[in-house]
Amino acid sequence: MNHRTNFPVIAWGNFMRVRSAISCLFATGLAASGLTGCTTPVRTIPGVARTLPVVVVSEGLGGVLRGSVRVEQTQGSYVVSKGKLSCSGSYALATWTPRLPVSILCNDGRKGTAYVTNDQDKFSGKGNFTLNDGTKGEFVFGNETKKY
Repeated sequence: MNHRTNFPVIAWGNFMRVRSAISCLFATGLAASGLTGCTTPVRTIPGVARTLPVVVVSEGLGGVLRGSVRVEQTQGSYVVSKGKLSCSGSYALATWTPRLPVSILCNDGRKGTAYVTNDQDKFSGKGNFTLNDGTKGEFVFGNETKKY
C-alpha cells in the first residue's frame, strides 16, 4: 500500500497479469455480443524464447512431419520435416483471436494457413489446414504432440 495515496502498489509482473485479465474480461463482453473471442496465447519474458514440439499430420504430405516451434513474447516460428520434405512458418501472437492463423510454406512449393486454437494450458493446441493444392491436414503443438 502506498502511504501517500492509499492505493495498493502493484509490481510490474502483477500489473501485466491484471492488464491481461482486464483485456480478457473486455473481450469476453464483446464475445457475448458476438463481436470477438478471448484467448491468452503462450507468453514469455521479453527476450526469452520457449521451444515446444510441433507436428504436421497429413497423408498428402507423407504422414507425420516433426519439428519444433520457437515461441517469443509476440511471435513464433516453426520448422517440421520428414525425409526431404520440410515445411515452416510463422505467426504473430494475438490476444483477441480465438483461432491463431499460422502460415505454412513447404519446400516443394505448397503453402497455406493453419488456424490453431490453444488448449487451456496455453502450451499446446491444434488446428486444421488446407494447402493450395487441396492437401488437408492438422497442425499440432505442445503436449498434444504426444498423441502422434
